[in-house]
Amino acid sequence: MTEATPSPTAPGAELDAQVHVFSPNAGLIDGVPVTAPPYGDIQDVILSILQQRAQQLGGPTPATINDNRYGGAIRLLIHPDGRTEQLD
Repeated sequence: MTEATPSPTAPGAELDAQVHVFSPNAGLIDGVPVTAPPYGDIQDVILSILQQRAQQLGGPTPATINDNRYGGAIRLLIHPDGRTEQLD
């Protein structure tokens, strides 16, 4: 018998996506490189990918975003409809 894997939105199972932003057009999401198109912004690309993840999972996706451009970190909750809210 196999145990069901808890969904990322189940209480106690929230695992933040780990995001690292290096420049206006390059970053990593859980170790996977992502880039923005010419004249695009990496922030828009990252939020779009996290929104798609939330849609696939059927619920909000928490993320910790470390931005090397500014030397700061923030935790966000990205909803399937694209809304974001800051977490503690």
